[in-house]
Amino acid sequence: MAQHQGAAREHQLELAGVFPAPDHRRDQQLCLDAGRVFVLCAVLVVIPTAFDPADGAAAAAANKRRALLGFLAWIVGVSLCLLGLTPGAAPWALRAGTAVASTVLKYMSPPV
Repeated sequence: MAQHQGAAREHQLELAGVFPAPDHRRDQQLCLDAGRVFVLCAVLVVIPTAFDPADGAAAAAANKRRALLGFLAWIVGVSLCLLGLTPGAAPWALRAGTAVASTVLKYMSPPV
């Protein structure tokens, strides 16, 4: 029985050499790039809103909505940046961040 378990361990070691662990550097860079896009867009939304005088109730409500949208975009951008900068990030979180990042960059980049 012990010989059989030893053979199984050797077989697992051989498979580990054949299928190396995936390299997550591309996914981390993609999360970092999409995070930068989100943070920049949030700043571009919030700064004009902060200096725009609201003349009426409708304008004040629109400013509040834009400020909230900018704040949420900033939070998502910072979260993606932190996910991209964390070297030991959970693989499932990195895959989810990469999916969000690729979708964002697909819609933000001009068609070629």
